[in-house]
Amino acid sequence: MFRDEGAKLRCHRYPDRTLRSLNLSSISDMNESAYSVEVPGLDPGLHSNAKKDIRDLVTIIEKYANSLNVPFILDLIRVTAQFEQDVNRIFQSRSSFVGYAAARSNVQAIGKTLWTRNAHGDIGFVVVLDAKFLVPWSFNNPLCLTTLLHELVHVLCEVRHLQRLGEVEYTAEGDTRERWLDRWASSILDEFDVDCLVDAIVRNRVTNNYGKTWSLRQLDEALGLNYPNSLLDGFRGMPQTIEETVRRYRYREMSTSDLMATLVPYVNDLLVLLSHAASRYVETAQWTELVSRIKETDASRRFLREHLDVLLGQFEEPQRRIEDSVRIVADAVEGIFRNCGLRFETTSRGVYMSVDQPQK
Repeated sequence: MFRDEGAKLRCHRYPDRTLRSLNLSSISDMNESAYSVEVPGLDPGLHSNAKKDIRDLVTIIEKYANSLNVPFILDLIRVTAQFEQDVNRIFQSRSSFVGYAAARSNVQAIGKTLWTRNAHGDIGFVVVLDAKFLVPWSFNNPLCLTTLLHELVHVLCEVRHLQRLGEVEYTAEGDTRERWLDRWASSILDEFDVDCLVDAIVRNRVTNNYGKTWSLRQLDEALGLNYPNSLLDGFRGMPQTIEETVRRYRYREMSTSDLMATLVPYVNDLLVLLSHAASRYVETAQWTELVSRIKETDASRRFLREHLDVLLGQFEEPQRRIEDSVRIVADAVEGIFRNCGLRFETTSRGVYMSVDQPQK
């Protein structure tokens, strides 16, 4: 059951990192635009109620953003049965086709937040949701509620990065080593920050059938999700995946571009999975046990090494300034890739990746 009592929301974990690190003076000229809601992926009989549900939830996030004097820049929410196609269509509209894939080795994405330009040339954000996974559509379905909440909070985080980088750098499509590392680090930090805020909202506004409040972790359990097990399984399979992919590359069974398209998202998705687990367990007794089990894996010994503690530090005692966190995590991510045998450098043609033997 979803309730809106008009209460002021506050993230109980690291609110400064989530939103208040914004330099409001640099975004004061950004206008909050009217947004559209499209639900072609839902049964036509549900369109009216679904649009109302969505707008009611957006209003709650707008209240939270307004309480912090943060602009909420949203152009469109689209619930579609053509999820990948619609996401890639937006990438193409920005002249940057990346071949987005929702289903990857450790991830099944069912929502995506992207920047675009509206008819006036201003930056706005689009939230795309995969209708195939959101059946039946109802906020009594925890997956519908948390998926939309998650992406709406991503809009706030994207505003943070837009302010941090400036419009020119934020929208730059040319590849450089520094941009890649910044985006990877940002994605890892954002998933942690977003889930922490979603958890706070869920605790404030979601009750079960017995009138008791739920946490995001309890909703996960109701959906059959177990992030610690998924994370441990991912790390246990990491050495074989890295070695086999590099072997295929060395035997010329795959090109450099195919190697990059395989290993870069694979490693990054594992680190994002670590963020999801941390957001749910970092303040619980299970966190110490989970970290201990991660450190027992060959992946930790060979690839994560000292960089794991750096990442964990950003979840347990994060920097107050997002710029500092991004820099620290970017260095750790580069070190992990290096231990996997992957090195990146910027060339006149973009980012070049050289391949060494992975750490033994």
